[in-house]
This record gives sequence, structure tokens and C-alpha cells, in this order.
Amino acid sequence: MDAPDPFTLISAGMRVQLELAPEQRVRLVVDFVRKGLSTIWCHRGPERELPELAAGSRVLTLEAGDMSGLLKVPVMPTAVAVADRSDGRVLTVSLKVLSGTIWVQRRRYIRLRNPPMALDLRLAGATLGVEARALNLGGGGLAVAVPTDGFRPGDQVELQFRIANVAPLPARGTVLRVEPLLGGDSVLAIQLTEIRESHRDRLVSLIFREQTRRRIAE
Repeated sequence: MDAPDPFTLISAGMRVQLELAPEQRVRLVVDFVRKGLSTIWCHRGPERELPELAAGSRVLTLEAGDMSGLLKVPVMPTAVAVADRSDGRVLTVSLKVLSGTIWVQRRRYIRLRNPPMALDLRLAGATLGVEARALNLGGGGLAVAVPTDGFRPGDQVELQFRIANVAPLPARGTVLRVEPLLGGDSVLAIQLTEIRESHRDRLVSLIFREQTRRRIAE
């Protein structure tokens, strides 16, 4: 399905998250939205310590959702202010909404071709792995090219996703399909069967960030 209009889904009083880095998210409260200005105003605090945030620094990701799915909105901070109060400091920020909003439905995930990551793959219980290259990646599975014809549908595999600046993300999966290629190589369709939700969220965030980067580069 197409992504909902963020100005329809996001409203005053809603709690959202701003992704500053793959390992860093900041919770904010929406103060008000203005579709005509393509802007969302939020705040955090009062608190003793606040995250560092600069206007116009780079494109960030605003996340909002419910049990049906997660809305990921590319935004640019256009104004940032910190006010000192007796009970702590309050951060206020205005976020310019950019194009490229993505809606991630629960149990259904978009796919990214040629994801920028390394991948370790081996049969479950095996000591040695094989060189694998991810052809596409989603939150629920992936397709990989391997230089061997030794895999069969139903095989259980162990994976390690290696993303820049992120600790390796372990997972387990099941080979659903094997498509032989010339030269003895194969393409495996793998369904992820065991992965922490926090690790799955990091994969989905990688997909979103890379899709946004590619759209901007076009």
C-alpha cells in the first residue's frame, strides 16, 4: 500500500521518535503540525540532559506508528531551541517534511536491492560458512547469491548481518527456494525465522535510509 499522508497520521500530542543515528533515537512529543508549511513542531523535556541537535545539519528520520505499521518520514530540522527552566531544559524543534515517506506494515516489508552490507552465511550447526552477497533485503527475509550448489529448500541457516557502525546482527532462517546459476552458483530465497525485533528494526532502518539516499541522489 502507499504511505499515508504524514499530516493525516501525525497529530498534536502524539509521541514520535527521531532517529539521529542507527543506534540513537530520541523520543519527542508533537506540539502541532502545518501541512501548508510541510512542518511538524515537537518538543522534549524538561530534562537535565538533552540530545544534541542542529538545524539544517542532515536529513533525519521521524518515526510514528501503531500496531498496524510504522510511518518513516524523512525530515530536516529547520529550527532548534533549548530553554532553561527551573525543572530542567526543554528542547523544541521544527521539522521540515521531505518527500519519500515509507509505510512499513507489520509482517510485510519493503525490499531493498543490493543493500550496503556484508553477510556471513552458513548451514545451522556448521563450522565454516560461505561467501554470500545479499541481492535484496527486507525485514522478513532476503535473497542471496552463493558460490555453491550445496543448499536445498528447507535447510536451516545462520546469518550475521554486518552493517557499518553497527554490531553484527545474528539471525536464523529457512531456505525457501534455490535457483541454480551458471558456473555452480545459486540464489537462495531465505525467510528470517529467528531475529530480535530490535535487530529487525535496524534492518528496516537501513532499508529506509538507503532508499532515501538513493532517491536524493537521483
